[in-house]
Amino acid sequence: MDPACSQHKNNEVFFIYSDKDEESPEESPQSAQLESTEISTQTMRSSTDRRAMLTKLPLIPGIVLHHKKRKKTKFMNWKRYHRLNVIYSFLEDLERDFPAICTVSVIGKSVEGRSIKMLKISNSNAANEAIWVDAAIHSREWISTAVVTYIANYIVKNFKSLPSSITDKDWHIVPVLNPDGYEYTHTRDRMWRKNRARYGGKCCGVDLNRNFSYGWGNNGEEGSSKEPTSVFYRGPEPFSEPESMAVRDTILGSTTPFKVFLSFHSYFELIIFPWGCRDEIPPDYLNLLEGGAVMSRAIYETNGKSYKVGNTKDLTYTACGTSTDWSYSIAKIPYSYMVELRSRKYRFRLPKEQIIETCTEIWNGLSSFMEYVDDH
Repeated sequence: MDPACSQHKNNEVFFIYSDKDEESPEESPQSAQLESTEISTQTMRSSTDRRAMLTKLPLIPGIVLHHKKRKKTKFMNWKRYHRLNVIYSFLEDLERDFPAICTVSVIGKSVEGRSIKMLKISNSNAANEAIWVDAAIHSREWISTAVVTYIANYIVKNFKSLPSSITDKDWHIVPVLNPDGYEYTHTRDRMWRKNRARYGGKCCGVDLNRNFSYGWGNNGEEGSSKEPTSVFYRGPEPFSEPESMAVRDTILGSTTPFKVFLSFHSYFELIIFPWGCRDEIPPDYLNLLEGGAVMSRAIYETNGKSYKVGNTKDLTYTACGTSTDWSYSIAKIPYSYMVELRSRKYRFRLPKEQIIETCTEIWNGLSSFMEYVDDH
């Protein structure tokens, strides 16, 4: 993109930019750097001429060479993975365009001071029950954020035609629960999992899904870790991290009771529920199993993907201090699930071409599940 020329005394001044777009690490190992150069010369008729001329100009006293990042407006879609600023702008656009049902709030600040933004979708019916939906508690799981933003967009844009199982709810949607880690995966380390907390004078990060109070630190090193270098580091104490505190305070501070808790992850293709830290089954095992099976069946009927259903410890491994164990036991949310999205084949690097397929199968699963919840 070439900005218009501006006059400087008797000479014409041009700012010449490269045409490279800023990309995420999945598409390019480094963020695109965009050069601009201020030059004094005669009018150049096309951007191609200007770029060619730039490489041939000698250094002239009084001419300033400087670097400038090119700003490009990006709009939310589900054809690629997006940066935090695009996601937050998307939430704010929904609030601006649909003020009767959408409210954006900041439920907390991350370790590095970034806002943790939540979209609430509600018809303001006093009899509504609350639904919690979050993504990217583990920052490298980009598909989770794509799915959750798709869910938000679908509910808002189709609100008038959706059944009461969707519309007579207060939806609390947090697309990026770990904003520091999420940005870090876009700029430095694609495989970073934890937040960006500093302990012992350096950044080691805490696994936020081991930082909740229920079962925290149980089973020693089996279900989490006391070692800051571990990807399962649980932190120095329960709720030591502002990101997990934001979930706790928002849910426990709500005057509307929560009926469903959904935390989206990747990549095991599972629908799992408590317990992660105990051997026995939860009191609501049959309802949780049946509700998960309804979701799984609708997913399969959409794209032929099979999502297994069961409790966390049976289908994965021991996990202590998880958000779903906490939401079920402490917050008393009867339908508490972790949904592990695609893909076993590609692991955390799900190709962008599969984003929309994943979104549609999960939406169909969620809508069927919500009907089940209303009937029970």
